[in-house]
Amino acid sequence: MIDPVAESYDRIPYESHPIADTHPDRLAAIAALFGLEPPDPARARVLELGCAAGGNIIPMAWYLPGGQYLGVELSGAQAAHGQRLVAALGLDNVEIRHADIMDVALEGEPFDYILVHGVFSWVPEFVQERIFEICARRLAPRGIAYVSYNTQPGWGVRGMVREMLLHHTRDCRNPAERLKAARELLDFLATPVDNPQPGHVWLQQEIGYLRKARDSYLYHEYLEDSNRPMLFSAFMDRAHAAGLQYVGDTQLHTMFPATLGDAVAARFESMHDLEQEEQYLDFLRLRPFRQSLLCPAAAPLRRDVDLDWLVTEPLYSALEPDEDSHEWRNPGGTRFTVRHRQTRRLLGILSNAYPVALTLKEALGDISVDRELLEELFNLFVSGGLQTTRLDNPPVPKSRPVRPRVSALARVQATLGEGHLATFRHDSLGLDPVSARLVELLDGTRDLEALVEDLARAAGEDPALGRVMGIDKGTQVPRGLLRANVERLLRLFGRHGLLYGPDQP
Repeated sequence: MIDPVAESYDRIPYESHPIADTHPDRLAAIAALFGLEPPDPARARVLELGCAAGGNIIPMAWYLPGGQYLGVELSGAQAAHGQRLVAALGLDNVEIRHADIMDVALEGEPFDYILVHGVFSWVPEFVQERIFEICARRLAPRGIAYVSYNTQPGWGVRGMVREMLLHHTRDCRNPAERLKAARELLDFLATPVDNPQPGHVWLQQEIGYLRKARDSYLYHEYLEDSNRPMLFSAFMDRAHAAGLQYVGDTQLHTMFPATLGDAVAARFESMHDLEQEEQYLDFLRLRPFRQSLLCPAAAPLRRDVDLDWLVTEPLYSALEPDEDSHEWRNPGGTRFTVRHRQTRRLLGILSNAYPVALTLKEALGDISVDRELLEELFNLFVSGGLQTTRLDNPPVPKSRPVRPRVSALARVQATLGEGHLATFRHDSLGLDPVSARLVELLDGTRDLEALVEDLARAAGEDPALGRVMGIDKGTQVPRGLLRANVERLLRLFGRHGLLYGPDQP
């Protein structure tokens, strides 16, 4: 018998790439904030349920060879792709297993971290119960489970669009037809309307987003048979019944009422039940999605946060300064206001050192650490502008090597057409055909001029690559423009610690 869920993912594979919020190092930082001493993320046993092609778990295994990793995937096509990637890298600390979540044993060696991203809301209720059982019975005593899921009330609004799409595609015979029909309806719904009703502006924003979305997201988020959003409180009722407790959310800022303003913070002062707080914050935010962290019910947690822990923690940040203000911005464009002089000094040093992490003392020397500095650093940590780590620093050259090379992981990702590179900090750098071809050339044998010449030669020999670069067949690539683009890409790769010298591993 053909499993319809497996078949849909075979035909339209879900994008498989690093998800920074699932990394054990990130989960360990949040667990430690709330008093739990988590397992060492560099030597952890990690299970991912619904791992797709392994794009999230395989980079963990590559960068952290001291850990052991198991990914379980229902789609045979996606599991096979992940297995090819593992074989190409020669990794012996990760397995991508073609299996049903229902077949995962409830007994056996415990896992330090269990990851369930993009699965829970899209499976039947009996599979959801199995996920809770696996987390409860296979987690180590101080282990952490990450589960993402769609939530009400926010997804109820998006659900209107899903109902329209399901109605319009109800007679389609296969996934390709459903996608084509869905995009036709989205085009129709984008038609301007005179005197629009309340809510129409939001609908147009959602339609605009979906018209740009990749096929895999549109299909599996809006056209699958199963999509079961729920209240956070309902999710936690089931987690408690399984013997689990709430640790926190990877979007830490959502746990603090003050992020919605002083008036909201005042309304929550008399509320002393964390889970109730979170539910009512979801109501105010119209929150559509959560990334909850769970641990065994017997594990000790502490909710009073001691800011002094920041003094000794290794810190890293990819923020870059806006020269005309006190604002800093992350690679996605989000801005952060910074007031304290020492915070600005620290961010400047960490930005130059990225992806290397430094303690306050390593970065700033023996400074006086006042309360205002710690509060600002904590606010940056909560909002994602500053991270702590328990990992050793990656081997990053002090300057760009004359003949740079990338890791085997990066070259395999480019060669297999993964469409991205996974970084040490578990970010995903998108690749277009030009940057992918450059990655293939970064084998440590070429200097800048050789890279420019070989990339130009490749564009001349490959019409498709030439078209992407904006040149016609038989036309010479402007060397100055090409050199500038190669320089830009090398800076980007170097910024993320992806370039190595000849004497580095």
